[in-house]
Amino acid sequence: MNIRTGVAADADAIAALHTESWRTAYAGIMPESYLEGPLPATHRELWRARAESEVYLNGGDPPCLLVAEDEAGVSAFAYLVPERDGRVLLDNLHVRPTLKRSGLGRRLMDRGLGWAAEHHPGKTVYLEVLRDNAAARAFYERMGGRPGRAFVERFNAGFELDVVEYTWSPVNGR
Repeated sequence: MNIRTGVAADADAIAALHTESWRTAYAGIMPESYLEGPLPATHRELWRARAESEVYLNGGDPPCLLVAEDEAGVSAFAYLVPERDGRVLLDNLHVRPTLKRSGLGRRLMDRGLGWAAEHHPGKTVYLEVLRDNAAARAFYERMGGRPGRAFVERFNAGFELDVVEYTWSPVNGR
């Protein structure tokens, strides 16, 4: 499995994997009508916009897109964004559902935390995960993440879900 920096040409494959991952991980958490409805188009639009953008939402500091691929194509990806508040957001970490528990998520997470430590030393890395996504929460806790702030997120599709923020401080050796 090769892990490399993502490029604009990866956008559609990343969007498809993003959708496949959500449909698996969020079944029973998000409304089925959303997962089976507009999600592919939403993800395609998101990743194409990210691939084409030269201006980042945080004021110019470039994000990090890591892509894992094998002979079948994109198998996993991670997307980290330096935020204006000084932290680094792990905005996405998705592994093809058939490859979960293969160590690929751990490799991407380690690579992403390493990128953050190298390019944004001393900055906290954080992510937001759905409270009911028990498998992801257990993974992040195994990876050293600490649960913290909890809040309700309102999705544009008209539903709300409970979210938990996980953090990795720069002093934990990552």
